[in-house]
Amino acid sequence: MISQEFHRSRRALYRDILKDNSMGFVFSGEQKGDRGDQMFPFTPYANFYYLTGFEQPRAVFMAVKEDGKYREVLFIDHPDEKKQRWEGISYTKESVSAETGIGQVEYLERFMESIPLFGRKNLIEDLYVDIANWEKTFTQDPAQRFAAKVQSSYPYIHIHNTFHQMSLMRQVKTAEEIGLHREACRITGEGVRYMLENLAPGMYEHQAEAYFDFVLKNSNALHAFPTIAASGPNACILHYVSNDRMMQEGDMILFDLGAEWGHYAADVSRTYPVSGRFTHQQRELYEVVLRGLDAAIAWTRPGQPKDELQEISKDVMAAELVRLGMIREKDEISRYYYHGSGHYIGLYTHDVGDEHALLEEDMMFTLEPGLYFPESGIGIRIEDTILVTKDGCQVLTEDIPKTVEEIEAFMAGR
Repeated sequence: MISQEFHRSRRALYRDILKDNSMGFVFSGEQKGDRGDQMFPFTPYANFYYLTGFEQPRAVFMAVKEDGKYREVLFIDHPDEKKQRWEGISYTKESVSAETGIGQVEYLERFMESIPLFGRKNLIEDLYVDIANWEKTFTQDPAQRFAAKVQSSYPYIHIHNTFHQMSLMRQVKTAEEIGLHREACRITGEGVRYMLENLAPGMYEHQAEAYFDFVLKNSNALHAFPTIAASGPNACILHYVSNDRMMQEGDMILFDLGAEWGHYAADVSRTYPVSGRFTHQQRELYEVVLRGLDAAIAWTRPGQPKDELQEISKDVMAAELVRLGMIREKDEISRYYYHGSGHYIGLYTHDVGDEHALLEEDMMFTLEPGLYFPESGIGIRIEDTILVTKDGCQVLTEDIPKTVEEIEAFMAGR
């Protein structure tokens, strides 16, 4: 999906993080059990994949700067007979080296003896590990266990976490990454339009969702996250995923969904009238949210503080609600708007990065203002995936029906 050269360029940036006389480690992670003898599908830890392109569990990337010299080693697990016969997983040191472009690949049994630290005199003064800031101390992952062992055995070594530096590295996308995002957005758009073509009162939410699922499976794409298909009052539940309500005439349905292509995500929210036309109240409120989104998009350009886009949307929507007589003061909007207005997107749907950063060309994120009125059973969220360009931005999900006119025309022409 993405070239060796991409991963090689990321490793070059990682190399610059390390001090001389140090070593760095990034772990792919472990596969987790589901029910009985079933296992959850494995996805490598994002920073490990970012550096190596290798997608199997129980692997470790090691980089060593020692006495002015630098080297990289990828340690991999042996595919056992069961994996080869039952799952078709088979690789060797040589095949993985050819696949990743990493010159030295070793099996895990050589991991401890290969580290320039344990059991011999060495120059190592600093240890770098990569531990996500959401990892909990009571559920230690391989990186945490390894760092604890080093700290216990060699208390003089300085231990650093590269998670923040890797997050900033991932903030600006390369041309290859942008291409994968574009394809994820294209597939998402195709899925939403197919779903919209078949949307009707009397369907269950999960039946509408199934049309989106078909397009993703037909495209050999994955879901970036579980689909939200929330009709009527369910749209006021931010992370509703039951998707089991029957839609009624006059309902709206809020979709929050996205395809994943080559590990890169799309994220889109749309709110549609199930019967094909908005009521007067639905239309008024929908256009308030859309004006909030459009205002933030208009301000998206290099040099713009990212976190200010949230306030731009919020201020526009608050002024509109004051105009409609729904609130008296702008700060009363907090009764109807209570989530962030967007996030970085990349290898994670809610990707890493500095929320207070000034925007740069080739950053990617979403904008997603919303308003929720439980007393009326109306929840509206509109979200696009955005690419910052040299002098503005491009909305990669722009072709998914979004304005009232586009939506009603599309549904009337089904």
